[in-house]
Amino acid sequence: MDYHEMTDAHTYSEDSLEHLFLIVEAQDATCMLNLAGHPLRIREVVYQMVGNGCRVSKVDADGYNTFLFDKEVTEIYDYLTTIIKVKFLKV
Repeated sequence: MDYHEMTDAHTYSEDSLEHLFLIVEAQDATCMLNLAGHPLRIREVVYQMVGNGCRVSKVDADGYNTFLFDKEVTEIYDYLTTIIKVKFLKV
């Protein structure tokens, strides 16, 4: 499913799963996200990032795998049921 489909009004089942690779640029850092979770939860995470002034772009798996990074971490947000693996690059 691509991002434009995700922004349209859809009905998702409780067990729907979405997987996205995103590059996120903030004022003080750039990172690559590997997101997995319910489509509505992922959309919520993206809206929060944009609302906080980040630029967010979708990339493919090759972009994620070739992203040069300083540090890598995996975080799990239980209330969002979203797994986020992050590769950070200091700007």
